[in-house]
Amino acid sequence: MIKTETSFTQLQASVEATTARARELRAASFAIQQHLAVTCREMKEVFNHTQATLRAVHQHLASLRTGSAEQNGCEGEPVDALIKALDVLGRCESDLEETIDDLITAFRTASALGDDDKRTLFANALMMIGRHLATQVGPKAAGVIMN
Repeated sequence: MIKTETSFTQLQASVEATTARARELRAASFAIQQHLAVTCREMKEVFNHTQATLRAVHQHLASLRTGSAEQNGCEGEPVDALIKALDVLGRCESDLEETIDDLITAFRTASALGDDDKRTLFANALMMIGRHLATQVGPKAAGVIMN
């Protein structure tokens, strides 16, 4: 009889420990779900901001092309389009570092989530900014050896 009571007590303690661990895991799971929801909202904001930036750049490029073609037959500079797009969005050229960091984070998150459309959008935005920076810095200042 004592052996049966000891086994029952041990079994009861094991069930209580398992129940407590299940509660801990449920609380951790809930916290992770909340964090993922916040991350998804932030990523959507970055995605929407990037789309607006790209739309502004494309619209400005189109207006430069039509205006320049009428004036002298030359196309507008993409650098001007990027600066104009940043201006339209209420940001300035000095905000580029923060914008680039946000885009890189969004790109990595989209890649990790397997969202190819958003990954492509962020990659395109980063390429535009990279081209802008390359034209501003130039190969010599960037340390690129030209033959």
